[in-house]
Amino acid sequence: MKKKVICIIPARGGSKGIKLKNLQLLGGKPLIYYPINAALKSGVCDKVIVSTDNLKIAKIAKKFGAEVPFLRDKRFAGDLVSTEVTLKNALIQSEKFYNSKFDICVFLTCTNPFRKIKWIKYAVNYLKKN
Repeated sequence: MKKKVICIIPARGGSKGIKLKNLQLLGGKPLIYYPINAALKSGVCDKVIVSTDNLKIAKIAKKFGAEVPFLRDKRFAGDLVSTEVTLKNALIQSEKFYNSKFDICVFLTCTNPFRKIKWIKYAVNYLKKN
């Protein structure tokens, strides 16, 4: 049976240090572009979604090919909310939205623009086999 893979990219609008940091430019592209591009180019993700509480981030994420099926509830977007809680909420919301269960969840951050696409492919294919 084919394993279903979702990639979740958290990108909240608030930030302790830099306002809308996920939209800051690096090499002429916003930070959010890099994980979306990597996930899409990897070819191993059935869905690439951005979990955000911000309409501007949502619009730009969609422009680069990600899906934003819902806006993140404010209670999951604060400074004190853990990454695990954010991901769990996004996965639950996505499974409800798509009416589908996912077997593998890839978590990519906007603040690591130098990841290699082959790392995503390797990790997902390893999980599928094992």
